[in-house]
Amino acid sequence: MHDSSTTKNNQSIAQLKAENASLKEALTEAQNKIKWFHEQIKLSKQRAFGKKTETSQSMQIPLFDDNECDEITETVEPIDSEKEQITYERNKARKKNGRNIDTANLPREQVYHDLTDAEKICDCGCELQKIGEDTSEQLEYIPTVIKVFEHIRPKYTCRRCDTVKAAKKPEQPLTKSMASASLITEVIIKKYDHHLPLYRQSKIMKQNGIDIPDNTLGNWVMGAADLLTPLSQALWLQLKKVHYLQADETPVKILKPDKKGYMWGYHSCDDNNRFIVFEFNLSRSAQVVNQRLAGFQGILQTDGYYGYNDFRKKDTVKNAGCWDHARRKFVDAIKVNNNNKTGISGDIFKLINKLYKIERTIKTAIPEGRYKVRQKDSKPIIESIFKLASNVNPPPKSALGSAITYLINNKPHLLTYIGDGLIHISNCWIENQIRPFAIGKKNWLFVGNELSANKSALLYSLIQSCKLNKINPRQYFNYILTQTHAMRRNDVNPETLLPQNIDQSLL
Repeated sequence: MHDSSTTKNNQSIAQLKAENASLKEALTEAQNKIKWFHEQIKLSKQRAFGKKTETSQSMQIPLFDDNECDEITETVEPIDSEKEQITYERNKARKKNGRNIDTANLPREQVYHDLTDAEKICDCGCELQKIGEDTSEQLEYIPTVIKVFEHIRPKYTCRRCDTVKAAKKPEQPLTKSMASASLITEVIIKKYDHHLPLYRQSKIMKQNGIDIPDNTLGNWVMGAADLLTPLSQALWLQLKKVHYLQADETPVKILKPDKKGYMWGYHSCDDNNRFIVFEFNLSRSAQVVNQRLAGFQGILQTDGYYGYNDFRKKDTVKNAGCWDHARRKFVDAIKVNNNNKTGISGDIFKLINKLYKIERTIKTAIPEGRYKVRQKDSKPIIESIFKLASNVNPPPKSALGSAITYLINNKPHLLTYIGDGLIHISNCWIENQIRPFAIGKKNWLFVGNELSANKSALLYSLIQSCKLNKINPRQYFNYILTQTHAMRRNDVNPETLLPQNIDQSLL
C-alpha cells in the first residue's frame, strides 16, 4: 500500500509540473502576443499621426555616440570658477528676405502710375523734372480660360466639273470630339500630376463657365491613353536595353472585381536611358515580375519581398538590397519602445545613418571613387551592424525581432552596393517615382477596372519619365497628342517620342 501511494503521489507531482510548464509556456506566448498587439497599436498611431521621416534629427537621435561626440564638440575653456567663455564656429545666418520668389521667367506687363500734367507743376510755378523712377513687382493671377476655336473652311466648286474643294481640317487627337490636344493635356496633367479627380475638375470648369460632365472628361483621358498605346509598347521594349533596374510595387483598390490590386513599377537607372514604366496587375505573385523581366540580365535592386527570389538565384542578375527598408524597421522598433534611443535599435539605426552620411559625401563621385570609399569607410560600419545584430535574440514577432530578421535574411543583397560603385545604397529612386501614384490614390481612392488601371499606368509612366528627363509634362503631352495619327500610320517611330529619346526642340 505504501509503495502504491508513493507512486501515485509521484505521478501527481509529475503531472502538476507538466501542467505548470505548459501554463508558463502559454503565459509567455500570451504575453508576447499582447506585446505584439501593443507594438502594432503604437505603430498604427505613429503612422497616422506621427512624423514620417526617418532622419536622426526628426527622431532626436544623435548620429554619433558619446565618445565620438567628444571629438567634434565645440571647444570650451573655463575662465574661472564663476564664469566661462564658450567659443565655437557656425555657418553665417542668411538674412531672410520677405520677397524671395523668382519671377524672372514669368510674362511681364508694365503699368505706369504717373503724375497728371497739373501735378507736374511745382507750387513755385516751375515744371518738375524727372530724376528717376521707383519699380515694384506684384503677382497677378489670371484664371484659366477655355476658348472656342471655330475652324472655318470655305468651300469652292467648279460649275463645269461639278466638284467641291475645301481646305483639309487639322487632325485632332480624338476624332468627332470637341476636345483639343491642349484641353486633353490639361485634364491629364491635373489628374495624374496634380492629383485632382475628374469630378472636381468638372466642378472647377463649371465655375469658369463651361459645363463638362466628369464622365466626358474620363472618356477623353481613356481615349487619349488608347491613342498613346504605341508609346507603352515602346517603353516595355526599352527594358531589354537596361543594365541597372529598380523594381517595386504598391497596392491599389479596384472596383471590378472588388479587390486589391497592385501597381508594379520598373525604373531604369541607366544614365542615357532614364525612364519608369508602370503596369497594373491583380496579383502580387512572383509570376508577374518573372514574366515581365524574363531574360533580364544586369543589376536588379529591390526590397526584401520574396516575389523577386527567382532573380536572386540567377547568376546573370546581380541583386542589390535596400538599406532604406532595413533602417525603417529599426525606426519602428525605436518608436514602439517609447522612442528609447539607447538600446540595440538605436545603436544600429545610428550606424546605418553613418552609411548614408558617407553616401552624401560621394554623391557626385565617379563609380570607381565611390567603390574605394565604400570599401574603406562603409565596409567596417556594416561589419559592426551585423555583429551587433548577431548578438541579440529578441522575440521573432516583435518589432526588433522583425528588424533583425530582415537584416540577417537580406545580408548578401545589402552588401552588394559596397562592391559596385554604380549601385545606390537604397531603392529610394523607384519609391520616389511611385510616391505620386500613392498620393494620387488618396484623392481618387480607386480605379474602375484592370483595363482603365493600365491606361492610367501608361499616363503615370510618361509623366514621371518626363520629370526624370527634365521635360515639362504639359509641353510633352501637347506635342505627342498631335502625333497619335502619325504613329498609327507608322509615319513616326514611337520610340523616338519617348521622353528619354524625344528631340526637346520639338516641344
